[in-house]
Amino acid sequence: MRPGSASDVVLKMEHVTKVYEGDPPFRALDDISLEIRRGEIISIIGPSGSGKSTLLHLLGCLDKPSGGEIFLDGQPVSKMDDNGLARARRETIGFVFQAFNLAPTLNVFQNVELPLIIRGLPPEARRPLVDKHLAVVGLSDKARNMTSQISGGQKQRVAVARSLVTSPKILLADEPTGNLDSKSSDEVIQFIMGLCKERAITVIFVTHDPRIAGQTERQIRILDGKIESDTITKPAIRKHKPGGA
Repeated sequence: MRPGSASDVVLKMEHVTKVYEGDPPFRALDDISLEIRRGEIISIIGPSGSGKSTLLHLLGCLDKPSGGEIFLDGQPVSKMDDNGLARARRETIGFVFQAFNLAPTLNVFQNVELPLIIRGLPPEARRPLVDKHLAVVGLSDKARNMTSQISGGQKQRVAVARSLVTSPKILLADEPTGNLDSKSSDEVIQFIMGLCKERAITVIFVTHDPRIAGQTERQIRILDGKIESDTITKPAIRKHKPGGA
């Protein structure tokens, strides 16, 4: 586990295990300890079945560990009830998935607006935020298009705008380019990393693609539920604009 100052650590795991019931039980994660700091750009890599997606789900408060503790902004996740976990996901963490997870019955603007509606923002507060983030991802002219009318790369940009519109501290991206061609993949990854560097957002990619991993500042390799290696590959440049839009 790489040390960081307490104020700089946004996610921390201490001796985390995850066991799924069965005959025999399956230990997906085994004694994981790590610290993730504000503004880091990290890739979690490993073969299929290594535990990397399970790790991402735990980091994203989508699941709870069987043992050990996870700290989000210094707060133990085990002490959070379901409402607290939902609030943490809604206010602190943004998600980008391989399948985009856009609502097909909503247009581009409405998809980006959705998390703001869930947070209870009134329409007059939502509109400028959505307009701003569609401009940031270069899709202002697609605001009224249905998602079936835009390309795969554009859909992923909509997903990125939706994940960032709430100004999260952490962005979790699970195989975010798995459905894209190589050109669109490179564009989306560069776009995500550039935008998150500007905002000092922590980015964690789960990927099997060495091209993506090679662009991140830190690579955490998972094998058989354990951290096989944790390597700094590039010096990080921090702008210290926590979560700002």
